[in-house]
Amino acid sequence: MNLRTRCALAIASGVLEVLGFIGFGLFPLTWIAKVPVLLAVSGQSLRRTFLLGLLYGAVTHLGGYYWLNHALIEFAELGVVVSAALLLLIATGFGLLFALLLWCVRRAQRDLGIAPVWSLLVAYPAVEFVFPNLFAYNIGASQYRFTAITQIVEVTGLLGLTALIGMVNGAVYELLEARLAKRRVITRRWAVPAAAFGLVLAFGLIRIAQVDARIASARHITVGLVQTNLAVGDKEQRHREFIDVHRAMTRELIAAHPEVELIVWPETAYNAPLPHDVKNVRDELQPQRPMIVGAMVQATGGSSSLKFNSVLAVAPDGDVTGRFDKVRLLTFGEAIPFVETFPGLRNWFPDAVTVRGTHFENLQLSGVTLLPTICYEDILPDQVRKMWHRAGPPDVLVNVSNEVWFGDSHEPLVHLALASLRSIETRRALIRSTQTGISAFVDPVGRIISRTGQWQREVLVDQVPLIADGGTTLYLRTGDALGWACVALSAAGLVACIRARRKTV
Repeated sequence: MNLRTRCALAIASGVLEVLGFIGFGLFPLTWIAKVPVLLAVSGQSLRRTFLLGLLYGAVTHLGGYYWLNHALIEFAELGVVVSAALLLLIATGFGLLFALLLWCVRRAQRDLGIAPVWSLLVAYPAVEFVFPNLFAYNIGASQYRFTAITQIVEVTGLLGLTALIGMVNGAVYELLEARLAKRRVITRRWAVPAAAFGLVLAFGLIRIAQVDARIASARHITVGLVQTNLAVGDKEQRHREFIDVHRAMTRELIAAHPEVELIVWPETAYNAPLPHDVKNVRDELQPQRPMIVGAMVQATGGSSSLKFNSVLAVAPDGDVTGRFDKVRLLTFGEAIPFVETFPGLRNWFPDAVTVRGTHFENLQLSGVTLLPTICYEDILPDQVRKMWHRAGPPDVLVNVSNEVWFGDSHEPLVHLALASLRSIETRRALIRSTQTGISAFVDPVGRIISRTGQWQREVLVDQVPLIADGGTTLYLRTGDALGWACVALSAAGLVACIRARRKTV
């Protein structure tokens, strides 16, 4: 096989990976996407393996992060050429994840004789766990519609799915490579992955039935979401009109659905900002029902420009019964690294004036306990786990977000799919309200029960189960123990490779 063919196989794996991930919807491809690049690196040097892996990774991340081009042009005000070059640089940087993965797989095969089916089982979760990324990312999220297989997430977290996907790819590679090499297939290399897949599938089917029974017996409330489809500029230039649209849509929602018990407005729906000690927002919001509202809140002390990105729990009389301030701020968009140590850095980034929240408390409203997250906090399992352990088990999860930055791309669906996995990890429903879509209701099985479109003005009303028994899951108790175990095993494997190599020199 010449180099051109090997490069084509690496590119083919990248294309399959993109098509199999969220957005394009061909999720079965994820289970075979790595087979072409495994064939490409077979028998190759570690250096060439790394470069082929980098090509594969760059193609994958270029397809996965293409939506960044819109944000770089529209909001960073970069030219088309500069934004395209920066996107390529970002994709190549994140492509190092797959270069490192293939390097590990090839080294284990060369030095220890370990087949890819076994090395992928360990190295894939390890690399995915430790590799820094722009946003939290797990290949297992590609299976968000395959709910029978995703239920294992409540036990292992998403890294369990990563391990299974890696092992199945390795099994398919074994079957194909044996045929090409005209050798006998080693039975355990496909039988063990097949058995593991079957066991995970059986577990999922059993758990879905159990959780569905729990949902059926739970108390339900009727929740309405308001999606105004107004962009960032609309808020900044016409604040009063922006609030008036939210109020008008809320009145129309209540008129059409008088049974609604909770209204949710998205991130920074009210961004005047409000005083830090605000106790009542009756005049600002004109609530007629209990509300969850994204709002900007003035920070205490220091510069008057500093604000919290917050979510408020508001009673029908306007009383603020609770507030959560966003903890995980977007670097440079909201927060500046080391700004607490060097306050003068704010002068370089005048728009990044958001203050990091420090309190982990659930919201209480009309007898309902809600675990809040803002924007991309809902794709961070460790953030939800920290909230859970510090504030206690909630009845339901709620997220307010703003997806305007990414245009009419696949990113809003990617965000929603990643967020839906929190429902499986916690076995709680998720209420998700966004400015421009996609707003949605997700049940404790991880199914997206109902959702809005993208860049559409609409309201969404549905019944939401409240799981109020204080129950938890194994993943919430143990966290990413699987990730740490895979890192330890990978490190031990690397040491074994070094020792084995020294013996042969």
